[in-house]
Amino acid sequence: MINQRPVSATLPKPAPIEKEILDFFSGRNFERSRRFAPGAYDPAVLRDHLAAKGNPQYRYKTIHIAGTVGKGSATTYLSRGLIALGYKTGTYLSPHFISLKERVLLNDEPISDELLTTAWAKLRNDGDAGALSFFDAMTAMAFEIFADQKVDCAVIETGLGGKSDSTNNLQSAFSVITRIGLDHQQILGNTITEIAREKAGIIRNAQRVYTCAQQPEALQVLQETCAARQSELVIIASEGEDFTERNRQFAQQILQREFSSGDDHDARLRQVLAQPVFGRFSVVRTHPRIVFDSGHNTVAMRALVEIVNRQPESRCNIFLNTMVERDLAQFCSVLAAGLGAKARLFLFPMGVAGYFTTENRPQNLAAPTDDEIRALLEADEALHIFTGSMAVYGELRVRFGL
Repeated sequence: MINQRPVSATLPKPAPIEKEILDFFSGRNFERSRRFAPGAYDPAVLRDHLAAKGNPQYRYKTIHIAGTVGKGSATTYLSRGLIALGYKTGTYLSPHFISLKERVLLNDEPISDELLTTAWAKLRNDGDAGALSFFDAMTAMAFEIFADQKVDCAVIETGLGGKSDSTNNLQSAFSVITRIGLDHQQILGNTITEIAREKAGIIRNAQRVYTCAQQPEALQVLQETCAARQSELVIIASEGEDFTERNRQFAQQILQREFSSGDDHDARLRQVLAQPVFGRFSVVRTHPRIVFDSGHNTVAMRALVEIVNRQPESRCNIFLNTMVERDLAQFCSVLAAGLGAKARLFLFPMGVAGYFTTENRPQNLAAPTDDEIRALLEADEALHIFTGSMAVYGELRVRFGL
């Protein structure tokens, strides 16, 4: 039986108030409904709300992060580095695995039930909460919590794109743009150039912008945007052996350039950045070895191939699912091409709407039942991987106790 104690990070239980928040925004929760049609979202609503609140996001230093892959890791690494250097730090991430509290961190700890409940009561009493989207509301609450808690700095991850994202109401000290690739094409555009323009929307006038190696089309957009806004583009080359190590090096070099002031600081940064980020090739059982990876686009699948090929197991079972707006067949093609005969691919059925099912899955993707998955997971000699969406972990936790 699979009964080993989990080695994954402990995630907070949902606060009692979370159901009320989610129910309140059920008609304007675009993360769930995916209703991104023109006119469905107006960024001016949140902008006006924040202005009426005195723009709490201006009361502390902010770092703004966009990108297709690696932005969550970069946000976490930068936050942890700032904490190690003595800054009281807020972190805003999205989406979440189990609880809304994972989205708003204070010194790398999820906020308490009480803080979330208080922030929601204040927002709901403002009178315009019904006009906000769910992500608007979470962003507004995070900004105000950071102001109330008097953080020195907040590291803010975009939710989707950049130019029209709810988080794009900042006067950031500098911007960070991680690897850009194809994702959310129905919203952001069908080409790398179009998507890069959306991501580049977070760049402010006369600021420093950090990025990594990019495809030529994306790099050209960043260069043109920085030139037009008289901003400095800094390209950081990382030489790590896989995407996790490259993300660490990327964040460390930014911290060293912006905040670090000596060997002692650098040693502290190396130590804290060595800690894993949950959801990035996270081992959730050690025997048999079961991994959860939250990658949910083609770029992330290529990164997953890279790290799986460095693992000791000679074969692997990959269970995946993703939202129907994404190209699951392309995910399978990337994994099959990169891993060859060592990998077997399976649909991981989801208990929530909006994901691929047995009926609309790619024809060559097997669709085992939960009992058949449990039997497959008994193979000690194989590496077992669940991937394709952050929501996959919630299903693993409920249905498999992982």
